Amino acid sequence: MGFPADWLITLILVGLLTPSACYNFCNSSRSYVSPQVPTNIRQLRVGDIKIVAGLGDSFTVANGARSTSFSRVHEEYRGDSFSAGGRGAYEYGSTTFPNILKVFNRHLYGYAIGKGNVTSINARFNLAEAGATFRHMPVQARRLIYKMKNDPYIDFQNDWKIVNLFIGQHDQCVACANMTQFSPANYNNSVRETLDILKQNLPRTLVNLIEPFNLGLIEEMMRLDPMCYYAADNVRCACDIFTNKTQMQQLASGYGRALRDLVKTGRYDGNNTFAVVIQPFFRNFSLPRNGPGIPDALFFAHDCLHFSSSSHGVLGIALWNSMLSMPADKATNVHVDTNVMCPSTEYIPISN
Repeated sequence: MGFPADWLITLILVGLLTPSACYNFCNSSRSYVSPQVPTNIRQLRVGDIKIVAGLGDSFTVANGARSTSFSRVHEEYRGDSFSAGGRGAYEYGSTTFPNILKVFNRHLYGYAIGKGNVTSINARFNLAEAGATFRHMPVQARRLIYKMKNDPYIDFQNDWKIVNLFIGQHDQCVACANMTQFSPANYNNSVRETLDILKQNLPRTLVNLIEPFNLGLIEEMMRLDPMCYYAADNVRCACDIFTNKTQMQQLASGYGRALRDLVKTGRYDGNNTFAVVIQPFFRNFSLPRNGPGIPDALFFAHDCLHFSSSSHGVLGIALWNSMLSMPADKATNVHVDTNVMCPSTEYIPISN
């Protein structure tokens, strides 16, 4: 498999072409790559993953992640995205999910590498869009399939892929206008359609289905800092968080249950080349706090709504650790001081 020149330059600059193993969190004497490319997803090792992609809304886009002022929170820092960004490298302190995965396969492809919208060359397979709701996910899935099929640098049929799907945040910001339209039942239907499209058209794929978090939690920050109220009111959150925080909590919980109910139907079980696994680390998400117990504003961008670059690193670890954990051991909250897990099982756990 060849690589475009700009991609090779990026790899060289971050030091990924040096003979390396697992840095400081893994036993480098153990092999994390299969001797032959596996044909069964239940025999998939982390080093077998060749392609990573992300679908979702502005939280996957990484809006404002590196913004230095409120006026720049609309900028799309896709390379910092916890689920689909590969700016920098793990050994330089950037712990997004793709950067951790690069430790095990330095030829990983598809992650975003910088700023830009969804059509920019930097986006790669981070096809999330700011303002997207669950209704947009089938379209994003079809775009991803088209883009992968037409990318000369991947083996569409044989490369193993991970798609991180994270949707349901922006929905909470607009649902107050039509609760029926944004109901958990409709959320379930759109996600099911999206997963069906991926299952039928994207061979050798593991989907990490990330539960949404409760945007109503931001209300506490808004009470403490009037600028947060102004910011949230001007960053595409049409529903007032003060008056709709209970509704947002109910929607987030309902969306999470909808994902779990969908997967529990067994609709995606029994397939050797496709699987869907729930990653629940946002289920009981609570605001990180500083020493005096005040919500840590540094966890968020200048709009007090999206995540900062450093927080995307924390969330990258959360997603990685969740993927490697058995269902009963998966965390349902995010801890800022959690270390990166080394794979403790031979294969990536494929169970819910």
